[in-house]
Amino acid sequence: MPSLLLRPGVTVRLKKQPRHVPDYLVMSCESDRAWIRQSDWPQHFQLCVRVTQLSVPLLPVVQQTAT
Repeated sequence: MPSLLLRPGVTVRLKKQPRHVPDYLVMSCESDRAWIRQSDWPQHFQLCVRVTQLSVPLLPVVQQTAT
């Protein structure tokens, strides 16, 4: 079952992806597969990977201080 965090437009990384390689953009998801591509690739160039091969980067949480 695909993760609830995976949907078109979300940026992801492959597990063990080198830091110098940019994040991938999710184009679509179906069953246990996701179609991803780099933002500078042509629209028709996509990789089909298993959802278990992906890592969704977490956004840093910003705490507000009371004034």
